[in-house]
Amino acid sequence: MITERRQVIFSNDAVREAVRLFAALHPDKMPHGQVRRVWTVTEPELQLFVQIEQIGARKLHEMRFGQGEIAAFLILFCRKNKIPLPRSSEKFLELENGSLSLVITKQILTETLTRT
Repeated sequence: MITERRQVIFSNDAVREAVRLFAALHPDKMPHGQVRRVWTVTEPELQLFVQIEQIGARKLHEMRFGQGEIAAFLILFCRKNKIPLPRSSEKFLELENGSLSLVITKQILTETLTRT
């Protein structure tokens, strides 16, 4: 068996755009407003913080998202931008030099290998 591994690394601007895209498609899940800032933390687990400036408000609303939600943002961004992601693959998140990355792994069955 062979394992294929692919990694899609997102700049901070791409993550911010992924959050904006998700907010536009799911207005019931996020407050309406301008996404001002996004950043990640790793302790106690990988999380994404988002600051949103709500329309007509002067203070910023801060939201925290877990790995499942972060993955949903990034997968939606990939679909919108025609970045192929195999449906049957395993997907998980990592930080790569401070940037979020979506890691895709897929098991590939091979013919029986013969020993020489």
